[in-house]
Amino acid sequence: MIKIGLIIDKIHYERKVNELVQYLKKRVDLSVYVEEEYLLDSSNLDFKEDLFFTKGKGDVILSLVKIIEKETSIPVINSYKGIWNAFNRFINATILDRAGILVPNYTLNPENIFPNFKNYISKNILDQKTYQFTPRIDKKGGRLRVDDQRALLEKDQFHYLFYQEFIKSKWEYKIYCIGEELFFYKQIPVLVNPNKMESRKNIDKISELEELALKAANAVDLKIASIDFLKSKDGKYYLTDINSTPNFNYIKNGHEIVGNYLIKQAKK
Repeated sequence: MIKIGLIIDKIHYERKVNELVQYLKKRVDLSVYVEEEYLLDSSNLDFKEDLFFTKGKGDVILSLVKIIEKETSIPVINSYKGIWNAFNRFINATILDRAGILVPNYTLNPENIFPNFKNYISKNILDQKTYQFTPRIDKKGGRLRVDDQRALLEKDQFHYLFYQEFIKSKWEYKIYCIGEELFFYKQIPVLVNPNKMESRKNIDKISELEELALKAANAVDLKIASIDFLKSKDGKYYLTDINSTPNFNYIKNGHEIVGNYLIKQAKK
């Protein structure tokens, strides 16, 4: 019987993957490693799984994934490299930019040194915690400045802020990647309507976004991801965020699609 290991944090395990867990339990031998409950013991690293699926990005999760990748030949989805590249905004912006993917102008500045963009949004450098986006909006003299509360809290630790030029867009486009299979949605940007699910709707495939999303996931080294785009007034798509732990419950039968993908990869 196929053996799959789920490496996950408590919040995701209790709130986000119940259907996936039940689906997998009927089809594979599933073992679950919960970050807050798992004892990382070097004498107990005899893994028997055919594949691991990572649903989290905490430090213990990263450590466990790194050990598995170093000490075994068991594939991990998503990898240590992919998770790290995704939640470090400065790193992934640099990787994507070098891969030829259009991202908003960005800069990493010491606190109290502001970017030269007319309109900008400050974001947390490490998007690792489960805190939600809470904007503080300031409009003065024809300029728009948006500070994410997560960035302001993080500033006390790093004394740097990650700034991204603000792209005005009628819609925010969200692409879910599960391997090579993509799912397309659009919603009113959260700065206009904080309740993103109120306006989210499924849309037909957009070929340009399909190419960009697959290229981005490959550049960052993710197999399962969600990727956000904004479309500027001159029709260019800008990649603004990439997430290694997407909530695939928003996809119809998402738990089955992810489960089947994991089983297929485990059989290889």
